[in-house]
Amino acid sequence: MRRVRRAFLLLSAIVVATVAPCAAIGAQPAQQTSTAYQKALDLEQADKYAEAVVAYREALAQSPGSVPVILGLERAYAQIGRTDSMLPVLNAAIARNPREAVFRVALLRSLRTVGDREGARVAFEKWRADWPRDPVPYREYSRMLMQDGQTTAVDTLLRRAQAEFGSGRGLEYETALLRSSMGMWPLAAESWRAALRTNAYLDQAAVHSLLPAPRSARAELRQAFMSAPVELGARKALAALEVSWGSPREGWLALKDVRDTGSVNAWLDFAQRAEQTDAWLTARDALVAVLTVHGRGDVAARAANDALAGGDAASSLALAQQATLLMDARAVISVVLGTYVRALAALGRADDAQKLVVQYAPLLAPDQRARLDQAVAWAWVKAGDVAKARALLADAAGQTGEASGWLALYDGDLKGARTRLKATSSATPELLTALALLERSKADSAAVAGKAFLDLARGDTIAAATGFERAAQTLPDAAPLVLAVAARLYGNRHDVVRSVALWKGIVEKYPEAPEAPEGDLEWGRAMRRQGNLPMAIERLEHLILTYPQSALVPQARRELDLARATVPPTP
Repeated sequence: MRRVRRAFLLLSAIVVATVAPCAAIGAQPAQQTSTAYQKALDLEQADKYAEAVVAYREALAQSPGSVPVILGLERAYAQIGRTDSMLPVLNAAIARNPREAVFRVALLRSLRTVGDREGARVAFEKWRADWPRDPVPYREYSRMLMQDGQTTAVDTLLRRAQAEFGSGRGLEYETALLRSSMGMWPLAAESWRAALRTNAYLDQAAVHSLLPAPRSARAELRQAFMSAPVELGARKALAALEVSWGSPREGWLALKDVRDTGSVNAWLDFAQRAEQTDAWLTARDALVAVLTVHGRGDVAARAANDALAGGDAASSLALAQQATLLMDARAVISVVLGTYVRALAALGRADDAQKLVVQYAPLLAPDQRARLDQAVAWAWVKAGDVAKARALLADAAGQTGEASGWLALYDGDLKGARTRLKATSSATPELLTALALLERSKADSAAVAGKAFLDLARGDTIAAATGFERAAQTLPDAAPLVLAVAARLYGNRHDVVRSVALWKGIVEKYPEAPEAPEGDLEWGRAMRRQGNLPMAIERLEHLILTYPQSALVPQARRELDLARATVPPTP
């Protein structure tokens, strides 16, 4: 902990020193490298703070106005709990060089550390008097007060500065922080916009400060950032806020029309944020915007991958094709070929996928070829030709991959599928369902379930749902799971009657199953949509009371609020 604190103090000192007037620092290069100063630094790094104080004192005697020496002495004193000993040192340094801001800030910091609030106020007043009509004293003192949670005092101070200067210019950041802390959201947004206009690096601070804004305040906040003129800093901050609020699409709408020298970097940053929240298609759109300005193969490849992750195989294919035109063959193999093949597979274009792999085969390493063959095999499955998929995977390498695991599952060979299907970081819902079935059921074979998975891969939702429903009879240890899969598929096809019947059966027959809370939720949702509000409320309350630890409880509460809000009043 002491090392962490020392490193933090050292970093703070370096940052503060870099903003000091260059003349004050540049006038002492020999002093900074003095023997006593280097000895003090070495002792500080060795956690020998008392000895470091002595060495810093010696260096200070040699160089009374040295900024690095005084900051080093401040750190050492802080580590041994003697910050009060810095006060006369800093006062002497200020008397010697009243225009050095670093000494003034260090004095405020030291007075705050020893708990002398009145002393800090007096130091601020003296600084303000010595630097008339300069916002820096107000800025530093208000930040210190803000750190102590003294919002009323900060408000008074900033009003005073505005009266003195005729505006709040130079104090936009402090004003923005104050207004955010007081929940003055629209005004805070205006202040943040002003601060970002001259200090674009504050965008993360703006996002952090405005993130707690309640939903009811967000419309006005958006208006403050979106109003004319269009400014990159404001739009970038709003876009990041929208992502954090769970509305990445609105974030992109705020940012997409900005045309500025920094637009491309802003779009790239936004794409990364969207990717981190799995907003894949929004991320793709941001990357496509980059491509309109800079035709970069790596960006096109990344956009293709995002499109595929978002379920848009057609745009993924187009972007992958664009990427190949912007790269040499080896870059294509390492960056985008896998996405290209998977996009073709998702579209059922197995023959094209296989031709593509053959085209690049002379440059492929054995492990690369094996992975691509797996993807092509999946394409043949999607195309409905399991025999070609099996023939492609006839070699030993293919027999151990994911595609061969799926083929085993399609054959109903649960035992073989268990040894080949593995969880991955980019697992699809189908894979997660298959893995759950293989874990829940101890059966070695299940032809009906295998056929249901094959129908699902081929896109025949109704046949798949019927198959999973039938599979419950042959896999009693996984019956709630396969019935839930069937219920979801029927729901996707808007067959509410069949879907609700299955969810109802799960809740009533398998109340201890992991799928039971979902059954209650979907049953309740369906009843609310049909206007059967008493039944909807009953099911949602049952979920909340019976499964209080379920991750679905927050959703159930929202649905319950909606159901109760629409219940007609009792006559």
